[in-house]
Amino acid sequence: MNLFKLRIGMIVFLSLVGVKIKAQQRLHDMALEQRIRTAASPALKNVLDHPEIYQYQLIYTEITRSSSNLPVFRHEYLNVSDSLYFNPASMVKFPVALMAMEKMDSLRSHGVNPLTLLKTDSNPPESLLELVRKAMIVSDNVAYNKLFQFLGQEAINVRLQEMGYTGSRITRRFIPLTPDQHRLTDAVQLLTTDGRLLLELPAKKSAFPFDFSRRILVGNAHYNWSDSLLQEPFDFTTHNRMPLRDMQKVLQSFLFPFSVPERQRFRLSDATRKLMLDAISELPSESRFPVFDTTEFFDSYSKFFLYRDGKRKVPDHIRIFNKTGWSYGYLIDVAYILDKSRNREFMLSGVIYVNSDGILNDNRYEYDSIGYPFFREIGEILLQSAVANANQSQQLPPVGWHRSGATRPVSAITRGDSTRKALSLVFTGHEFGEGGPTIRGVLKKKGVKASFFLTGDFYRNPKHRKLIRELKADGHYLGGHGDKHLLCCDWSNRDSLLISKEVYQHDIRNNEEAMRAAGVNPAESVYFMPSYEWYNDSIVWWTNQLGRHLVNNTSGTLSQADYTRKQDKNYRSTEAIINSIKDREAKTGLNGYLLLLHIGTGPGRPDPFWNRLEEFINWLQGKGYQLETVPRLLE
Repeated sequence: MNLFKLRIGMIVFLSLVGVKIKAQQRLHDMALEQRIRTAASPALKNVLDHPEIYQYQLIYTEITRSSSNLPVFRHEYLNVSDSLYFNPASMVKFPVALMAMEKMDSLRSHGVNPLTLLKTDSNPPESLLELVRKAMIVSDNVAYNKLFQFLGQEAINVRLQEMGYTGSRITRRFIPLTPDQHRLTDAVQLLTTDGRLLLELPAKKSAFPFDFSRRILVGNAHYNWSDSLLQEPFDFTTHNRMPLRDMQKVLQSFLFPFSVPERQRFRLSDATRKLMLDAISELPSESRFPVFDTTEFFDSYSKFFLYRDGKRKVPDHIRIFNKTGWSYGYLIDVAYILDKSRNREFMLSGVIYVNSDGILNDNRYEYDSIGYPFFREIGEILLQSAVANANQSQQLPPVGWHRSGATRPVSAITRGDSTRKALSLVFTGHEFGEGGPTIRGVLKKKGVKASFFLTGDFYRNPKHRKLIRELKADGHYLGGHGDKHLLCCDWSNRDSLLISKEVYQHDIRNNEEAMRAAGVNPAESVYFMPSYEWYNDSIVWWTNQLGRHLVNNTSGTLSQADYTRKQDKNYRSTEAIINSIKDREAKTGLNGYLLLLHIGTGPGRPDPFWNRLEEFINWLQGKGYQLETVPRLLE
């Protein structure tokens, strides 16, 4: 039997000689092998004794923390070679999902967000967030195919090259197409949940210059797409390719972006990064969007290291951020493992080939008898030997530890780039607008652009029509603030909604109709500030469903108190408000701040803020701050 398996392995090895790759050397640490062998069962030792049969590769990365809590990585390898081909299977879904979220963030100015619906065919459209979570949590092929179409083959591979993954390529979807057909992707539409078109992306034809000059042949027979048995190796020459080291680097660059060169970092907003962290760590039973059948998708379904063998339960003190793949007899898992009970963290990446009959596509692979036990035992051995962090009190994992069973879908945007010395002056208005002419005049004099979030009642009020036209002509941002300035959730219990989804979304659409009647195009106003600046997760979710981004003021100052009147218990003078802003600037700076003010207060305020607006802007500019509109600040 071993000689037969050896012949299969040699077919693979000989077919790969001369393949264009980044590195040819075999990386192997005897100390790691010995550590594993010392604790290995006879079955695991048998696998380790036959690398030519099982073609296993393993990367163990010990992570310790510096005194400033920065991760320090030390890699060890077992039989790792970039030249040894294995089919990456569903592992390609991870970089594609990250690129799709990058593209989503880049289209934010068009109203695109995680809840934007992607329509690719005659089937019902699905949100970008749902597609990503399906592809990550249960490795759904259809979801991946749609994300591939959203990006296009050429864009995917250009991005891989930009990031330095020159030995990797993603050429195909998981459907039976020719290499030329995989180059073609149909047009897609991006829609709001009520069916309004945000953007249409045209059909694409990839012109990416793949190098298919070297053949990649595996096995000695295979079934084709017509279920006919062909007595010849399976040809992977034009298939996806991604060495194990590239796979682990992709995960490391996502989890620890500042540990890699800038070109290898994914361009994701903080909110999007949190969504992806959830998608690669949540178990099927924890997901509430979408809900999965846990009979089919048990919790360790995609947790090969430690738990898939025997469908073991993932304990509460373990959190795994990973992606797996399986096809053609190959099993792959690339994981970052957090053990809270031991205060340990490490990365573990592996691949094994289990196909004793040498026939591909016959669905007779030794996943259960050899593959999953290999991942379980390797994980158990290295979990026990992982190094505890010396700086235990300072350790911070890449995401807050939670097993809440609820996805954090989206969040309000409350700050721009904290590394850039820029901020936004934000004015809201509903009933009153008496400060508008003064505010407009100061902004024009100082050459400053600001943002105005106004209710439908404000836009409809004949007294404000001239001011709205002037603000629009001056280049300020004009957005929505709700139609009737409704209080959406209880003041004392933020989780308690006071209105329904239908009422809320109807209020936004009415706000937009009033904007349109006043000469403001709602399609160009994708940032929305909630009435009373008060919201919860549901309000954010419902706003995003309409292709709008919910923004709110940055906390830490008293700027929002400029509406208070002398008789109010919460009255704050303009002097106190300005001092609070100056105190915050001295302590932390105001980079990326959205400073909330009001365009009118009505009678009863003795010292309107706008009377000192020019003085205030002079101070900000003297401190070196650029004053920008909300879209400019956030994009």
